[in-house]
Amino acid sequence: MSFAIRPCAPKDLKDILRLVKEIAGIYNVPLGLLRTNVKELNKAGFGEQARYKCLVAEVPLEEKSKEGHTLIGYTLFLYTYNTWRGKNIYMDNLYVMPEFRGRQIGRALVEQVAEAAWRQGLSQLRMHISSQKADVLSFLERRGGENLTDKDGWHLLRFPNEALRRLAVESRF
Repeated sequence: MSFAIRPCAPKDLKDILRLVKEIAGIYNVPLGLLRTNVKELNKAGFGEQARYKCLVAEVPLEEKSKEGHTLIGYTLFLYTYNTWRGKNIYMDNLYVMPEFRGRQIGRALVEQVAEAAWRQGLSQLRMHISSQKADVLSFLERRGGENLTDKDGWHLLRFPNEALRRLAVESRF
């Protein structure tokens, strides 16, 4: 099987959204809860102030998916800053359609992001992994990823919309 990894272009965003919806299905997230759309992805990734970078995995037309897709995986990442380590990359998503897994596509996506970080002299690559995805965690640990929950006891927190609103209302500044 042949595939190519390349930077995402605005023409790919409809497919990226399709893959995001596939991920939502895997985690039983109702599509009505998704706030992302093609217009938002375009503005955030290709607007005046790009907020993310994205790589896509693409197969030739003769190797398309059962549904006829050639864009079969992606990774979305962004630059962050760590007060101890400096500039680093946070990989938000790494996804390959199930029928294309086991063919080194996910590995190639991770390696391309790692290469970008290394070339730029960044200190680390970070990401979060669902506890439902032990196989993905194992895949990344075999490549040198450290499980910070196990190693250092770090926990990933989020403030959902309502909590964010409450914090903003309580702000005294």
